Amino acid sequence: MPSPKKGIEVYSSAAMWSQFYQRLESKARRLIDPLTGHVDRRYVKSVPCPLCGMIDTAPRVQRDGFDYVTCNRCSFVYINPQLTQQAILNVYNDEDVRRFFLEQLLLPYVERDQQAEFEERALVLKSFVSNPKPRLLDIGCALGNFLLMAEKIGFQGEGLELNKLYVDYAKQHRSVTIRQQLLEDMHYPDNAFDVVTLWDVLEHLPKPLDTLKDVARVVSPGGIIGITTINHSCVNEKILKDRWRYYMPPDHLCSFTPEILESILNRCGFTIVKLRHHYMFEVLADHYFRFLNSSNSTNPVRNSIGKVKKLVYILLAQSTQFLFNRLRSGDLLTVYARKL
Repeated sequence: MPSPKKGIEVYSSAAMWSQFYQRLESKARRLIDPLTGHVDRRYVKSVPCPLCGMIDTAPRVQRDGFDYVTCNRCSFVYINPQLTQQAILNVYNDEDVRRFFLEQLLLPYVERDQQAEFEERALVLKSFVSNPKPRLLDIGCALGNFLLMAEKIGFQGEGLELNKLYVDYAKQHRSVTIRQQLLEDMHYPDNAFDVVTLWDVLEHLPKPLDTLKDVARVVSPGGIIGITTINHSCVNEKILKDRWRYYMPPDHLCSFTPEILESILNRCGFTIVKLRHHYMFEVLADHYFRFLNSSNSTNPVRNSIGKVKKLVYILLAQSTQFLFNRLRSGDLLTVYARKL
């Protein structure tokens, strides 16, 4: 998932992001039973609501053969039914998609675009803790770029990452500690960290509440967690419905709102101290402003037109981000919460 970026950064990588999402959609569609238009029943299982355990749901949207539903009790949005673990291993092996993301997006674009955002996040986290050398755990740390930034400003950091491709790359090219493990398998002692971060992680989890309970155990009293995740109560979702980019099955298993996220965090013993919205113009541009996309040309006239299109795109991106961030209607949420 792209992090919040300035207009010019959005523009330079927009075409590659579109390719990435098209690859994910193509991968998901291979699981569809042509007779029903839904995912083949052999690959899925029904699950209760991950938050309240109820099985009473209402349909929300269908995307690429998968159904997102809304829990009638707690209003949580999640995929049901979901792929079985065996199906993920045997059928939905997405290494080719992940390699594309690593080589075509993460290394040339995403890490560059995230530098300023990661520095801001690390400084915000540092301002909330009293330990001069705070202990940090970054869950889902990818190549360790945030860890590098955090250590640069004084954190003692380590990361957890399940993608072997990322872990192998980081071990060869990054001077950070990353383990290919789940949090629950690490058996960290209680109160082991001053800060735990989950950037773009919660929406991928089948049981986000259980994970946050594990996080609460390893965060010291007064410690901080940092989270970015997707927010379906945003203007783009209202406009696009099932075309909203962040309905991304089967990778994105669930979605949040500020109210739901606050409720979950409260249940785990946290209170929110800072929340930011991030409106993503490129999500809407994929459907309604494709004529502004970049195109390479040696023709002087077309090249001039391309520069005008680029300027218009950037102006639209920056103005809409400014507006909808302040109207608290962003596709993404960044949340900082303190353990009581």
